[in-house]
Amino acid sequence: MKYITTILRIIVGLTFIVSGLAKLFPIEPFENTFIELGVSNWLLVPFIARFIIAFELFIGASIIFNCWLKNKVYYLAQGSLIIFTGYLVYLLISKGNDVDCGCFGSLIELSPVESIVKNVVLMLVLFFTPRRYHQYGTSYGVTLILGVSIALPIILNPVGLHNMQGIEVNEKIDFSDLPPLYKTQNKVDFTKGKKVVAFFSYKCPHCINASKKFVLLNKEQEINNLYYVVGSRKEEGLLKFIGDTEADFPVIWMNDDDFFKYAGGRLPAIVYLEDGVMKKKWFGDLFDVDDIRTCFTD
Repeated sequence: MKYITTILRIIVGLTFIVSGLAKLFPIEPFENTFIELGVSNWLLVPFIARFIIAFELFIGASIIFNCWLKNKVYYLAQGSLIIFTGYLVYLLISKGNDVDCGCFGSLIELSPVESIVKNVVLMLVLFFTPRRYHQYGTSYGVTLILGVSIALPIILNPVGLHNMQGIEVNEKIDFSDLPPLYKTQNKVDFTKGKKVVAFFSYKCPHCINASKKFVLLNKEQEINNLYYVVGSRKEEGLLKFIGDTEADFPVIWMNDDDFFKYAGGRLPAIVYLEDGVMKKKWFGDLFDVDDIRTCFTD
């Protein structure tokens, strides 16, 4: 029985650790959760996300090494599982069960119901797990675990290095051959006014992350000059991209290799135009939100 409880305790600890590390790559979807819930802003969210990950690593490692701090770790673990379960219930009510809860980042997809069951099992295992209290060396061990847990998210995925500024450009560009808008079949005149054009591939995870950021930004300020150009051979891919990101911006659908001629070699590619002249360009989903925000009109 002793070996069984030890194995179960280690499994619970590893679950916390894997859950934390899986959220690091990519970390943007996890950060977006706090923006969507309204509990943070774009400046603080990278630190909050890494703090939560560090907390999961600390709890997991403490459980594995049987460092309970006179039951403090036990109550922290149970409390965190209750809070996470509360969020899952909210997610289930607001978005249904056909979404990924994000508990294991992009490593493992779980529905809210599956994750609720997982949390209940973890809480029950923790409840019946014998907890041993060390007489010596506990403070040193916990300090080491805490230090490593805090350092790992920052070392593995540093804050700030991913907030890429746009590349300054001053080049006339011709988008006249782009197809009409997907829904209305109206042609967009990119030679007039201020416009932001985002080139996305429907199956590119970085494109999905970038689109979700734009959706969140649109909730903060109504964006009226953003256009998506989505590359997908089949219409199903286009519709899946729009559905997955919940985007409601004007969309141009491209189903041939001309998409890559416009998008270039790195995706997503985002350009800011003024009267047909490209002023700024971003590559990837790790753009600085405040930098690109200035290009949107409401």
